[in-house]
Amino acid sequence: MSELQWQLVYHAASEFEAALLTGLLHNQRVEARYQGQLLLGAVGELPPTAVEVAIWVRPHQVSQALAIIQSTKQQAGREWCCACGENNAPEFELCWACGRDKDESE
Repeated sequence: MSELQWQLVYHAASEFEAALLTGLLHNQRVEARYQGQLLLGAVGELPPTAVEVAIWVRPHQVSQALAIIQSTKQQAGREWCCACGENNAPEFELCWACGRDKDESE
């Protein structure tokens, strides 16, 4: 991947986090890729920063990507209450009790 065509915007702690954030970026029409997932087999053998997964976007979409990632990180820590009255952990997008979407409940 040429650094002239892509710009690094985030280091994810895991492939799961990288895939989640890349999917969110794609949903907002930001072209994104991640790399470094093959290093995850070396967890425990290499320093933690050496096995982070890098997320890359096109240079003209950097500010949009950073805003999306920052917004996601800010929302990540808040528990939410569904309209049915059930409390849900922040990582759930759907209520585990009734299946309602998180956005419909806010």
